[in-house]
Amino acid sequence: MVINMKKCFSLLLAIILCFTFGGVALEANANQKTMVSPNWTNTTSVNTNLSFSGGKGTCGAYVIGKSGTTQITGTVVLTRKNSNGTYTAIKTWSGLQATGSMLTFDETYYVATGYTYRLTMTATVYLSGIGETVSSYFEAYAS
Repeated sequence: MVINMKKCFSLLLAIILCFTFGGVALEANANQKTMVSPNWTNTTSVNTNLSFSGGKGTCGAYVIGKSGTTQITGTVVLTRKNSNGTYTAIKTWSGLQATGSMLTFDETYYVATGYTYRLTMTATVYLSGIGETVSSYFEAYAS
């Protein structure tokens, strides 16, 4: 009888702990931004970054292909967010190319302050003759 009581108590305690810590974990995750990582075939990572110092924008991006990547092509577009939530293209850098497994982009571009801007990198990563298109963007406010 004592053994059964200990088992019941242990089981009840385990269930309470699961609900208690499970609730804390869910609450903590609700306050954190979670990044979903896609499962690409040819691509290891895509990263885009945009920052401003006054009206001077520093635009950067890179794409890394998996081992065996032969070529990466890409386009980078800087857009401005309008008051109605749509975006207007401000500058496009097209025809970007790299032989091998890494394409990098680094440019400076001057913009009007008081707007939110989005930098988008779209690239095609070629591995074993097959192209895979990937994309990434980053938004920043120019104050």
